[in-house]
Amino acid sequence: MDEQGSNNTSFLNYEDLETYLNRHNSKFIWLLVATILSCGWIIYLTYYNSRNIGLFLTLIINRLYKGGYIHIGSFSFSVLSGKVMFRDVYYINQDMSIRIQDGFLIFRWWKMYNPKQKQHDPKAETRLFVTVNGFEFHVYNRTDLYARLQETFGLDPTLLNARRDEERGPEPRNHAQNHALDSVNVQTESPEPSSSWRSLIPVIKLNISTGRLAFGNHHLPQTLCVNFEDAFLTYATKPPSSHLDQFMHIVKGSLENVRVMLVPSPRYLGLQNDEPPRLMGEGFVVMQSNDVDIYYYQDEPGLVPVEQDGSEEAETSSEDDKLQDLPPCWGLDIVCGKGTDFNYGPWADRQRDCLWKFFLPADYQAMKVSEVAQPGKARQIQAFELRMNIIADATIDLLFTKNRETNAIHVNVGAGSYLEVNIPMTVGENGYSPNIKGQLLHVDTTSSMQYRTLLEAEMLAFHVIASYPCVWNMPQSWQCEIEVYKATYHFIYAQKNFFTDLIKDWASDSAPDIYSFVPYSWKFKILFHQFEMIWAANQHNWIDCSTKQQENVYLAACGETLNIDFTLPFTEFVPTTCHTRFSLRAEDTDMRLSLPECHPSRYPLLTLAKDYQSVKLPGDGAASGDGQGAPSSKTSKPRWRNITKAEAGWVDCWSVPNFLLIIDYTWHPIYPQKADEQLKQSFSEIEESMLSAIRPPDQGAAPRFPCGAAPAARLPADPSDLPPDRLQVEMEMSPDSQILLYGPLLRALIAIKVCSWGHPNALASSQI
Repeated sequence: MDEQGSNNTSFLNYEDLETYLNRHNSKFIWLLVATILSCGWIIYLTYYNSRNIGLFLTLIINRLYKGGYIHIGSFSFSVLSGKVMFRDVYYINQDMSIRIQDGFLIFRWWKMYNPKQKQHDPKAETRLFVTVNGFEFHVYNRTDLYARLQETFGLDPTLLNARRDEERGPEPRNHAQNHALDSVNVQTESPEPSSSWRSLIPVIKLNISTGRLAFGNHHLPQTLCVNFEDAFLTYATKPPSSHLDQFMHIVKGSLENVRVMLVPSPRYLGLQNDEPPRLMGEGFVVMQSNDVDIYYYQDEPGLVPVEQDGSEEAETSSEDDKLQDLPPCWGLDIVCGKGTDFNYGPWADRQRDCLWKFFLPADYQAMKVSEVAQPGKARQIQAFELRMNIIADATIDLLFTKNRETNAIHVNVGAGSYLEVNIPMTVGENGYSPNIKGQLLHVDTTSSMQYRTLLEAEMLAFHVIASYPCVWNMPQSWQCEIEVYKATYHFIYAQKNFFTDLIKDWASDSAPDIYSFVPYSWKFKILFHQFEMIWAANQHNWIDCSTKQQENVYLAACGETLNIDFTLPFTEFVPTTCHTRFSLRAEDTDMRLSLPECHPSRYPLLTLAKDYQSVKLPGDGAASGDGQGAPSSKTSKPRWRNITKAEAGWVDCWSVPNFLLIIDYTWHPIYPQKADEQLKQSFSEIEESMLSAIRPPDQGAAPRFPCGAAPAARLPADPSDLPPDRLQVEMEMSPDSQILLYGPLLRALIAIKVCSWGHPNALASSQI
């Protein structure tokens, strides 16, 4: 019993605890209260403190800042680790919104600060590191631009309130003051690098997980979206490209799983009648790539130097400095890696035009010539340069629709292809001229037709130059130069209808409008270096479309150079006739014939060609002095051949050193009529206009025309009454042309002639 009592007394009861607390001047209730408050404070700090701080910051910032609405869901920071965390942050104004799901930034304040470190060193230590999850940047309006258009057109201002109008009132004076302040900043900031925040934070690293850029709203049928999964970006500065500037901003990094898409806009107000030719996931994919590297650079302009005397300039400046007196640079370099695909076509181009007209509307005002910066003012950026390089194999699809069926031109390009775009930022006396150039390597083009082969080329280079005058409705000039090296083109007659459908889908079906008409002309110059053009010449235009061992008769035109020049003029509004002149000039051209294995004349043709060459070759050297040395030139100078090789059974039939073909084509265009004109007519007028074509003409009555239609706009019922189009063909060949007439050659030429004139079975049989 004593042992049990001693064990019970080893545990303190309530009286013993109260005695102990009274002895030490304490109460149990205060201990309990302290414990509960400590637990509550820990719970508050863990779950509610950051949210309350975010709420207070949201109220304070929105009270001070009136340019938009800023929301911070939660905010917390740690002084010891230099870490700031935030969640549910978004900024919304009249034009755009920025949303961040969560993220944090770390400022490494413990790193040693050296104000005398090398200025603008992109390899300096990183003191600021930012990580963002769920980033979204959405541009849906341009209020300032449309407000300026309202002011230009004399409309009532509806986009800016009175407060914004009052702020815009003294804009010229403030604008001049800003320029003066910029000049002061430029003069005082550059000599002392330690006075800038870039000396404290020379490099900033930013990691974005799941980002999205969007351009569009519910007034547009499609929204342009740029999606990526992970982005690793680094901001730094480095010395400028010219010694006259301050420094260069650079942002470089890599993006993973990039997709540029056209997505249907939610709550679109209009009718969605134009369907995309292909859907991939959320919408139409314009471009996608597994990894993309970007390099953005922009010079911070300096001041235009004051002109010096000749002696002083010779002493203080050198030739290297004069060479570096280039304008400030501004550009973006994009490098696409593996899995790069491009999709475009008439539908995508219509959506691009719709987005362009909304975000960059025309003001129909004459452009002012850019003033040359005076000494003491900031230097001007002349152009924006965009470069895109492809370092892996890529694909390009040109998609269009006919009768709700998708057709495509599929292009495979190799590594090393690139695209360069130069957009001027200044306007000269003659306007400005943006240009686009690039090249595609190892081009392999196929079509969605049953006869898939289309074009193979080692390289395709292009250069497009556009000239925009200062006045918006003055004639514009567009030049397109294309150079193709070592190309093999396969042609069948059905491709004519295929490309016609592509042009019809791309062309606008709206009625001509004089208020938006702009005269322009397209000048094309296509140059082939070492080419092969292969025609399928089967009887009755029957074509074997199997992938292997095709049983087709082929005719090929092979040559060293082929130059095609033509101009498409669109300089008149609704002209009665249009005229185009095509010029084709070829040098060192040969025609070759190939018969399939199953053809009964294949081996007799090869035997005749072999026997003729063995008899002709000994006399070629003597005949070369008489001006008939074409065969000797072939033996002395080998020519490039890709498919039309003699080992594969191709036989030379015609040799033309110089060939010129000129085609003058004059046609009568047919313009689409306005749809609303028919809505204004009554049913009796529509019936009368439809039946008037089949009724006998009344000699005594005056001719009647549909409501709203001019006499010249009415088309005769009989097509033979239409004025004819005119096609004039001129062909010129050098006198030393040689032709070898074989029986199969004549049959192949007749088959091509029937095909070119449109055999009744041409379209159906070519699809077999």
